[in-house]
Amino acid sequence: MVKKLVPQNFNDSLCLVLVMVIIALWILAGMKLLELPAEVTGALIVTWTLLVQFYFRKKSGDSAPK
Repeated sequence: MVKKLVPQNFNDSLCLVLVMVIIALWILAGMKLLELPAEVTGALIVTWTLLVQFYFRKKSGDSAPK
C-alpha cells in the first residue's frame, strides 16, 4: 500500500512537484499574496488538466476504474 503512494519514477516525481507548485501558486493568489497574470493562470489550468487526464485516463483493457 505504501509503495503505491511513493513516486515510482521520474515522471511521477515531476508530476507530484508540479501539482504541489500549482496548488501553492493558487493558494498564494487566492490569499492576494501573489498576483498571477491571466496568461499564467491559463497555463496552470492547462497543465493541471493535462496531469489529471494523464493519471486518470482509462488504460487499455480496463472496463472501469478500480
